[in-house]
Amino acid sequence: MNVGEEHRLDRIEQKLDKLTEAVSQIARVEEQMLSVFKRMDRHEKRLDDQEDDIRDLTENLIINSKSVRISERLFWVIISISVSSFVYFIR
Repeated sequence: MNVGEEHRLDRIEQKLDKLTEAVSQIARVEEQMLSVFKRMDRHEKRLDDQEDDIRDLTENLIINSKSVRISERLFWVIISISVSSFVYFIR
């Protein structure tokens, strides 16, 4: 082999080395992207679960506020009846 062919083979080897490095970097980036996508899916699921929890809490709050409103009215009706009865019997 002459010097020109050796130089040419060295350049081809260097290019193959660079190509191998680029392929390995692409593989690492793909792994990182998969990891990021899995993490995003997990976060989306957690957000969906939290939205469901908030919806349930909102429904419970509405039901509880109605119950409290009715209980408060009943309390005041009972107090009014008690006071009225007391005043009626005192007369």
